[in-house]
Amino acid sequence: MNRPADDPLLTSDPPGFSTTEAQQIAKLRFGIEGQASPLWSERDQNFRLQTAGKNQFVLKIANAQEDPQVIDFQQQALQHIAATDPGIPVPRILPDLEGGHYSLARDTQGREHMVRLISWLEGDQVQETEASDALLQDMGRLLARLGVALRDFDHPASHHELLWDLKHAARLATLLEYIRDAQLRSLVAAAVDRFKTHVTPALKSLRSQVIHADLNRGNVLVSKEAPMHVTGIIDFGDMVFTPLVMDLAIAAAYHLAEDGDPLARVMVFIKAYHQVVPLQREEAEILADLLLARLCTSITLQNWRASLYPENSEYLLVHGAHTRSRLRHAMSFPREALQQRILSGLGFTGPA
Repeated sequence: MNRPADDPLLTSDPPGFSTTEAQQIAKLRFGIEGQASPLWSERDQNFRLQTAGKNQFVLKIANAQEDPQVIDFQQQALQHIAATDPGIPVPRILPDLEGGHYSLARDTQGREHMVRLISWLEGDQVQETEASDALLQDMGRLLARLGVALRDFDHPASHHELLWDLKHAARLATLLEYIRDAQLRSLVAAAVDRFKTHVTPALKSLRSQVIHADLNRGNVLVSKEAPMHVTGIIDFGDMVFTPLVMDLAIAAAYHLAEDGDPLARVMVFIKAYHQVVPLQREEAEILADLLLARLCTSITLQNWRASLYPENSEYLLVHGAHTRSRLRHAMSFPREALQQRILSGLGFTGPA
């Protein structure tokens, strides 16, 4: 994989359609008339559409540099999930006026963008609020079910190169220069070294499949009336074929504690996942390393993007404060202690 600066998808500006243009696209391509309001996206452009009848949808406009095959991969995966386990709350695809899964829209610079319409899922984002044990259990079980639903799914674009793909965490070493905080940079370097030593040699032997790969707090919706239940899993833009255990590590990393026992809440999540999809011992042995690797990926890419878009640097770095705090706290514990905590918590006996 090249450095991020060589990837046009990461360095090109996201689409710049106005809300009026989004409304026109929805009407002309999908036959939906509604009021558009922007939603945040890292490299694409999303709009919430609300019709006069109070129906709601999400209009997704892809980056002009996005590979059409990757978009098709994501669309087919959503269809596969809906057919395999309809009870998993993921967005449903709505066809355009010609019956296709996506349409095309041209911007003022003449660039073509792939456009999709999906259903709106109700619920509040978990974000940085502390999730209850009941919610952590529901999230763990649901993520495991999602993995089961995707177990037999594949697509020609499922093996695409993705900077956020956790199996590439060793490559973060080339980007550490963007982390200005010397102490933080040293911690990230140490965690990346752990990944190289303990995870990289095991990668080829780990069971792998297509995974969601980004179940962060912002991509989990919960019921307003019953906040212990997940009502939606959103944002399938980082889906990729990679070791299955990384799906668990990515999701659980956002629940590491910033003081006390770093794994106290995480183990609730991991055990719930383990009840549905039992972890293999070799997966459990490297899970602590993967948790740290996800934090390092977020920190490194946030700092890199802050250098690329200095006008947004304050937002990017403030947004990552909890991630940095989690890494600092977790790295204050010996690797063996974290590893043994996970192994014993899952019922594995004997030394690693």
